Amino acid sequence: MDKTIAILASLDTKLSETLYAKKLIEDCGVRTLLIDMSTVNKDRGAAYGAVSPEAIIAAYGMEWKDFAVLGKAGCIETMSKALEKSIPEFYRKGMFDALISIGGGQNARMAASAAKALPFGVPKIIASSLACGKRTMEQYVGNKDVMVMHTVADISGLNSTTECVIANVCHAVVGMVSYPAPVPEKGRTRIAATMLGITSKGVEGSLRLLDDDKFEKTCFHANGVGGRCMEDLIRAGRFSIVADLTLHEITGEIIGGYCQGAYNRLMAAIESRVPMVVAPGAIDMLDFFIDEQGNGLPEDIDRRKKIYHNSSIVHTKIYPDEAVKLAEVLAERLNKAEAPVILILPDEGFCEAAAKGGAMYDPESDKAFIDTIRKHLDSRIRVVDVHGNFNSPACQKAIADAVMSMEQAVSESKGD
Repeated sequence: MDKTIAILASLDTKLSETLYAKKLIEDCGVRTLLIDMSTVNKDRGAAYGAVSPEAIIAAYGMEWKDFAVLGKAGCIETMSKALEKSIPEFYRKGMFDALISIGGGQNARMAASAAKALPFGVPKIIASSLACGKRTMEQYVGNKDVMVMHTVADISGLNSTTECVIANVCHAVVGMVSYPAPVPEKGRTRIAATMLGITSKGVEGSLRLLDDDKFEKTCFHANGVGGRCMEDLIRAGRFSIVADLTLHEITGEIIGGYCQGAYNRLMAAIESRVPMVVAPGAIDMLDFFIDEQGNGLPEDIDRRKKIYHNSSIVHTKIYPDEAVKLAEVLAERLNKAEAPVILILPDEGFCEAAAKGGAMYDPESDKAFIDTIRKHLDSRIRVVDVHGNFNSPACQKAIADAVMSMEQAVSESKGD
């Protein structure tokens, strides 16, 4: 098989385990490339043709003698940054097709920096003895499609447990390069959309109105992670139109709540000059997480209109002054767009629970948002008013019509 799998490891501590993985992969007919990210011994992998840690540090613009005196924490941090820079460059040069790393905490942390820097779609597996318990997956995954495997036992020598884990990782990555990810169909317009449970009826309904033969639709969960992932792919040029229909992550960014983590939302499409259809789905909702001790609710919870999503999460309606603040932020960001933007404004709430008669229905807050954004929005931006809730059939049709008109304009601008 004409494929190469990079094995990223600290050969000063994980040589035998790495060589075992190398043999397993090569026995499957796949080439390997050892990349040594050792922070102590720079020569351990020389006999095996490994890319040396000295070469990685040099590519980062640093000499080994300066690196070696940094101390353990400093060496790990610097090597992580060096890998983040060098590994994508190795991939662009065609040196490997997939990447794996098997180790403990130090190994996984440094390897994850490299894996997260690789493009979407490149197979990447991080196996670690620390991928368990209360430790967050954020450190290993970030916004990328990194596969994480718990090694169960510490990777400290070969035994029936570690050999089983290493074999599973190796055979998994061989399978991944044997059956590469599908290439997007040519001829279809690729759309990125955002959604939450309380906006799913409206988003899914509007996307169903778009011809599947003409549009490829990808939805992202706007929960503080999904928006970040979408915007990474926007910057990578994977989408022609963005249907950013659930802006709840802006609420998390500006006001707070549970779904924080996706900052400067909308800016990826704006900076990449990708046309957008935007709706303020769930921007009127502030959510809170309730822990096992019952903590997490704000002092004003009894004043807020609310609905419990489940026993751990409560959705609450924003106040009119919060609506004004959010509208100002939204207008400020949309006004920076150079590509076409269409803003859909439903007048009876921006999520399911905020519909007329719902637990979070608050026409005063909705009006404050709509009036404010009208006041601050640039006249270049087309506004489509809809009578009804975000999830209503009328809003679904307005969104679909806006996307289709946007697609037609994009096609005409390309001369199609």
